Amino acid sequence: MPVLFWGSAFVIFWAYIGYPLALWLISLFHVKKVAKQDWYPPVTVIITAYNEEKRIANKIDNTLALEYPKDKLDIIVVSDASTDQTEEIVRSYFDRGIKLLRIAERHGKHYGQGHGIQMATTDIVVLTDATTFLKADAIAKIVRSYADPTIGCVSGEDRIEETADGSAGEGAYVRYEMKLRALENQVGSLVGASGCFFSVRKYLCYHWIGDMSSDFYMPIVTRMHGLRAVVEHQAIGYYRVLANPDKEFMRKVRTVVHGLEVLFEFKEILNVFKYGTYTLQMFSHKLCRWLVPFAIIVLLIANLFLWRHGLFYQALLAGQALLYVMALLAYLLRPLQQISLFKIPLFFVMVNLSILVAWWKYLTGQKYVVWDATKR
Repeated sequence: MPVLFWGSAFVIFWAYIGYPLALWLISLFHVKKVAKQDWYPPVTVIITAYNEEKRIANKIDNTLALEYPKDKLDIIVVSDASTDQTEEIVRSYFDRGIKLLRIAERHGKHYGQGHGIQMATTDIVVLTDATTFLKADAIAKIVRSYADPTIGCVSGEDRIEETADGSAGEGAYVRYEMKLRALENQVGSLVGASGCFFSVRKYLCYHWIGDMSSDFYMPIVTRMHGLRAVVEHQAIGYYRVLANPDKEFMRKVRTVVHGLEVLFEFKEILNVFKYGTYTLQMFSHKLCRWLVPFAIIVLLIANLFLWRHGLFYQALLAGQALLYVMALLAYLLRPLQQISLFKIPLFFVMVNLSILVAWWKYLTGQKYVVWDATKR
């Protein structure tokens, strides 16, 4: 039981604290710089949308207003067989250079991205969602890193607009992920890009997988080609947290299912003898994180057996009980979700519960290729 207890405790510690701490220590002695340069290469912005009639006009206006030479910016909206007025709205922008690519049958976001990339005529493509709005200089900032020939993929920086009815703890979690991404950026290569705003060299997309998360596997493909995936902190994309907790939970499930599919499809990247520290990054940031729910269960069970062995184990058992009680109270009493003392435990529990559900769906062969747009 002590072995199980401390082993599971280490998995949890390493996933959330140990790994970021190790990256920070490494960054004190070793930093990989990017030879950035202000330049304006031709770029294609690909916007994927499904039934986004309420937001697509605002998204297009936001994209047209970007501070980038108009003759070097192509904008393609990919409609995943939308059935509302999305495509009619896009057509109203044809006279301003907007292009529409309609997918006849629904195949999902990543499938649409792949067809948008095929349509693109530029060497650099930017992939973004209809729900994400870019800062005016976002494209100008994100392309700076491509002046460095060792860079193959550049992620934008996520900024969340939390609202009173937003998902509990989501903002804190996004800020944590952004800091972790920044540390990975300093010492090596990203293991994942922003799903709602990232860019890549087009030639790396020759083997596009239409039913897997491009924001996860493109950084892997980039590394397999001997290039780096980095983040541009000044290329900012804003989005809101989901107003519906149940849909937010299922979004997390989908994200992890997609992640597991990618990781096992590209399992070669876990060969530490070939990919070195990047393999350790992948294990720590992704696989270890997805093992945390199992470690939590083992930790609790082991603690129940060990609680008679001293005050230390009793205190930890009490702490775990308090964590779950606070999460339950926050779940049952919605006003408590606006208090950090309650919303962080709730978010921690919900995230790890969603990972458990995702493992079950992945192991039973359930896939998420298409889904209805979630209201933000």
